[in-house]
Amino acid sequence: MDLIQETLMGLLGFGLSFVVLFIIYRAVQLTNQVKLNLIEKGMDPSLAHAKPPRKQNNLKIGLLLIGVALGVLAGYLINLTLGLPDFVAYSSMILLFCGGLLVYLHKSSID
Repeated sequence: MDLIQETLMGLLGFGLSFVVLFIIYRAVQLTNQVKLNLIEKGMDPSLAHAKPPRKQNNLKIGLLLIGVALGVLAGYLINLTLGLPDFVAYSSMILLFCGGLLVYLHKSSID
């Protein structure tokens, strides 16, 4: 059983490495294709890297991180006092403290 497990892990590592390299290759290829299309249309190829202006989400991200920290702290306290399993205590408290903010962040990114 151990030999099968080692073989599968080696194949999985090789496969994941191949997938990552293929994704990088395709990204570079697509970028070059976009630049060539822009040149053919007589446009500036530096427009391929132009990014739309981003909203300032620093406050939202800060509140999300505070919610995660409070969730971990509350999960730890519930784990100690009530004896709930680690996964249940931590995940429920993180979702409780961050759930509304995650919904708000998702909704504001759609608008």
